[in-house]
Amino acid sequence: MIRFAEPRDTAMVRALWEICFPDDSGFNDYFFQHHYQPQHTLLLTGDAELCAMLQMLPYRLSAAEGKGEITYIYGACTAPAHRRKGCMARLLEQSFVLDQAAGRAASALIPAEEWLFGFYAPFGYRPFFHIDTRIIHRTQGGTLPQRLTTADIPEMDRLYRTHTGGCRIVRKFADWQTQLALFDTLGKGVYGWFDGAHLTAYAFCWEDTAQEALGLTAQQEQGLLLALERETLSMTSCGQNRALGCIKWYGQPPAANGYMNLMFN
Repeated sequence: MIRFAEPRDTAMVRALWEICFPDDSGFNDYFFQHHYQPQHTLLLTGDAELCAMLQMLPYRLSAAEGKGEITYIYGACTAPAHRRKGCMARLLEQSFVLDQAAGRAASALIPAEEWLFGFYAPFGYRPFFHIDTRIIHRTQGGTLPQRLTTADIPEMDRLYRTHTGGCRIVRKFADWQTQLALFDTLGKGVYGWFDGAHLTAYAFCWEDTAQEALGLTAQQEQGLLLALERETLSMTSCGQNRALGCIKWYGQPPAANGYMNLMFN
């Protein structure tokens, strides 16, 4: 049977999650305490056991052609005893039916590993969301940042829209709040640089990675290394060098590739 989860299913959902996504960083606890919602969790059950599941998280995509509601497929996994039986195919196909009935424009996801791009391709998913990644090294003094808070969200959103071009995931105020809280709780925090009242650059930082770094100069990069007390740091920004996510369109796709990040990925 395929159905959406109910509150009574949370224990078995969490149990399968821990099997498929083992974690010692605290993220699993944080996600289930603050963000898990049964009504967005599609289950495949059989004989009173959970065979497979995925999250259908609602987001909005902005492109030059307009804005459209999309589904972000997250936490897709199958119980070990039920793998290679077509369980995930059944769930994905049902999610497509639900999307189209609701008038959504597309289904998007971020493969956890490179080989999974090939797994999702037969379902109509194509690489679409791209990033650049590089390693920076500490060589000199730099311009130190300040920690960002919810008061800075309007400026962060303005900078995000400026740097991510014509096709991107729309971030509501609540989305920014969610990510700020996540990085402040489990990561090293969120840092920014201002020119007067205007934010010119920001970085969402884990221990050894700036998962989203937009607008930084060389001096600001050095300042970030100083603030984090690191000699090296992996930096992710908008770009075209590497596909991060893929998408399945239900209608005509936009002309330009898009950008997505900070999606619990």
